[in-house]
Amino acid sequence: MSQPITFFIHHQGRGHANRAMAIIRELPAERAVTILTAKPSLFDGFERPITIAALPDMIGAPVPTPGLFAQATPEVMHCVPLGVAKTRATMRTIIDHLDDVDPALFVVDVSAEIALLARIASVPAISIRMHGDRLDPGHLGAYQASVGLLAPFGAALEQGDTPDWVRANTCYAGGLCTTVDPVPTKAEARAKLGLDLDQEIVVVLTGGGGAGTPYAPLTMAARAVPDALWLVLGPVHREGHETDFGNLVEPGLGAGRDRSHRRGGRGHRVGGRQHGARDCACRSALCLRTRMALFRRADSQGRAAGRTRRGGRAADMAGRAGAVARHPRRGQVARSRGAGRAV
Repeated sequence: MSQPITFFIHHQGRGHANRAMAIIRELPAERAVTILTAKPSLFDGFERPITIAALPDMIGAPVPTPGLFAQATPEVMHCVPLGVAKTRATMRTIIDHLDDVDPALFVVDVSAEIALLARIASVPAISIRMHGDRLDPGHLGAYQASVGLLAPFGAALEQGDTPDWVRANTCYAGGLCTTVDPVPTKAEARAKLGLDLDQEIVVVLTGGGGAGTPYAPLTMAARAVPDALWLVLGPVHREGHETDFGNLVEPGLGAGRDRSHRRGGRGHRVGGRQHGARDCACRSALCLRTRMALFRRADSQGRAAGRTRRGGRAADMAGRAGAVARHPRRGQVARSRGAGRAV
């Protein structure tokens, strides 16, 4: 009987779990698989038999004393607060599992500390890499502790300053997808989505973890490249002071009640079933096209309403100014037609 494979799956967002399912689907049916995660519900409905071991949720777990909280984090680690019982319980659960099942591989997606733990426990680990600058001691230590690295992106997207030894140990998967549907051509995809074939389009995938990607930097990007259409797929975080731009669109993708749907609309039919614009949560291209059309209409309506509100406020201010001019109070300056007199 072959040794099992164990996955550690971080529960922030859905990307880690989706990658794991894409990999597990390709494994032989006789290979036993265990998932270690703090959010087992991420794998609800997954069709392949797997074993799930629940871990404590360490995110936000309190540190018991200010003195322990003040201790500096070692450079080779990222998140190792002291005195946290959930952290000890997590590490104990992982070590007990690795000792009990003796896995052939331990796939870590993603934690520098757990990759180091696997090496200390004498278990061969594969670390999943992420985009961006990951050349800090914590990431490099995890890469050195792993027997191999898996990048869910193509080699063409590699950072220019990534060390040669990291590249040599990396398998570039070119993207791990949750679908095996054929990839349409650019012309076919844009036609389905109702997009201009020749326009420059920038797609921003924000992911599903945390409170969402900050919206302000996206507005700055849209302003810097005004001729491009910016499509933001996923949640964003707004502070309330951001300026919207007409070329920055949030069509949503399977997110349900996005702001374009809240504006209303008649919906559409997909596969013989009516999809209401208010309630649609499907992932079809037709749905996305409908959302974008609704968004553009809502955007134009919103701008028109904004002009009406501004006009109403201007008239109201003018009326107030006239009232002050007619009935000035002591100590004020009454102004009419650009001239003023002290009262």
